[in-house]
Amino acid sequence: MGKSRSEKNKARKARLADAERRREAHTRLVVERSGNAQFVQRQIDPLTGDRTLSMSPQHPAAQDMRESMQELRREFTERFGREPGPEDPLFFDPVNDVPTEMPPEAAATQFDTMLDNMAAQTDDPTLQAQLRAAKDVGFILTESNMHLFSAHDIDAWEDALDRHLDH
Repeated sequence: MGKSRSEKNKARKARLADAERRREAHTRLVVERSGNAQFVQRQIDPLTGDRTLSMSPQHPAAQDMRESMQELRREFTERFGREPGPEDPLFFDPVNDVPTEMPPEAAATQFDTMLDNMAAQTDDPTLQAQLRAAKDVGFILTESNMHLFSAHDIDAWEDALDRHLDH
C-alpha cells in the first residue's frame, strides 16, 4: 500500500532539512577556507562576474603549479618565437600561427580526452567513476577544492558520481 500524506510530508521535510544541513556545512567550509593560504582562493569581479583563482606560495601544490606554468611558457615561446605578454592566452589554440585563445569547444574536447585516457589507465572503479563524473559536469571536485564550487555544483557532482558508481 502507498504512503500516507503524513508520511510523504515527513519524508519531504526530512529531505529539505538534509539539503539545508548540507548547504549550511558548505557555507561554513567556504568561510573557514577564505583567506587560508593552504587553499586556492577565488575572487569574483562584481562588475563583470569574471572569476580569478589564486594560489599562495605556501599552498601544497604551488611548486607543481609553478612548474606547469613554466612548461606552458616554454611551449608558448617555442611555438611563437617570443615570450608571452599580458594579453596573450594561457591556453592557446595549437592550430593558429598567432597566439589565439583556445576555443571553448576545443578545450572541452581536450578535457574529455584527458579524462578518457586517465580512466582507461586505471583499474580503480572509484577513480574511473570520478573521471566519468568530471566528464559529465565539466569539473573535478575534490575535498581540497570544494569550497570553490556552489552547493548546486556539489549536488551535480554527487549525482553524476552516484550514477557512475552504480554501474
